[in-house]
Amino acid sequence: MWNAFESGETIGTTGSEDGVIIRDEVHAEGARLTLESDGVTAPYSITSGVYGEFFHTTFLSSRDEAEKEFEAMRAEIDSYLNNEKSSNWIEEFINRH
Repeated sequence: MWNAFESGETIGTTGSEDGVIIRDEVHAEGARLTLESDGVTAPYSITSGVYGEFFHTTFLSSRDEAEKEFEAMRAEIDSYLNNEKSSNWIEEFINRH
């Protein structure tokens, strides 16, 4: 289950890519997705991670593309955390995103 990270208190603050956080969600089973705008590398970035397993940043050029990617990542991470974990899932996830 996904919820707002820190009850939404991080929205509007500076994220890891030096952009403004516009979405920040945490999964009850140990994952986080953060969407930023106007970072130093790209107009939008999504930082994704499953605690203790991986940390990855994806760069995007439009808000629409970023929102779609955020939703896709959210669904994939949810499925990974709630089902049997595949040994090569992390590599496949990073290659897709």
